[in-house]
Amino acid sequence: MSHILIVDDEKNIRRTVEMILQDTYTISTAESGRDAFNIMKEHTIDLVFLDLLMPEMNGIEVLKEIRTINPDT
Repeated sequence: MSHILIVDDEKNIRRTVEMILQDTYTISTAESGRDAFNIMKEHTIDLVFLDLLMPEMNGIEVLKEIRTINPDT
């Protein structure tokens, strides 16, 4: 089963997307880019739903960091 990571600082959005997808996919959620990186260290992620407007690290910064770790993404 594919593993999807949902990254959003708003809990209601994370939960809504998780509820929609949970019957078909394995779901992990993170409320920040830093949390997302910790999850990605522990699991192989097939798809990331990434919020662009987040405090600390915005979605573009998270994506750039993911690409430095895994340039094939």
